[in-house]
Formats: sequence, C-alpha cells, structure tokens
Amino acid sequence: MTDQRSFARTVIALSLTVIACCALTLTIMLLAGSPAVQPQRVLDQDALARAVLNNVESADDFAKPPTIDDVSCPASIPVEAGREFECKVVGVGDGSSSGRAWVKVKINDDQGDLSLG
Repeated sequence: MTDQRSFARTVIALSLTVIACCALTLTIMLLAGSPAVQPQRVLDQDALARAVLNNVESADDFAKPPTIDDVSCPASIPVEAGREFECKVVGVGDGSSSGRAWVKVKINDDQGDLSLG
C-alpha cells in the first residue's frame, strides 16, 4: 500500500515540475520578446506616397503635377518580400488626359526596398 502512495506522489511531483518548467519557459520567452510576440512591420505610408508620386511626376496623364494628397495606397501593408499591390494617383486632368495613374509596387526584401513600375 505504501508503494502505491509513494508512486502516486512521485508522479504528481514530476507533473508539477514539468508544468513549472513550461510556465517558466513561456514567461522568459514573453519577457525576452520572442518573434511571435513582436509587432508586424508595416510600410511607412508617407514614404510610400512620396515614392509613388516621384514615379508619376513626369506622366502626361495630368494637367498639373499631382500632390502627395492625390496618392492613394492600401493602408498597413506588411513588409514581406515579394508582396505586390497598386497605388492610385488621382490628380487634375484635362480634355485629353484622364488625371489618373496606377503605380504597381513590389516589396523586394524584408527591409522594405521597393520597386515601382
């Protein structure tokens, strides 16, 4: 009878030790800032709008050069290599020009380098 009690106490003690180790490991990971807890990096909207605007400044689609307020890009774009999206530039057109341009943007690497086209 005492052997069964001793075995049960040993199993319970071992289980509690494993649970304590897991809790300690999780706490250390959270305090150390594991990659799973880090916030996702997104593109700077102002810098993106300026880059798009510089790409279309010489376009013939506009009666007058567009401003940064004329650029419309998706919000909160995660920095992921290979991600592609389009930004729209809506400015003033005349009878022969639309006053609109689309710029295709591709994120080249995880540092946020862009290619515009």
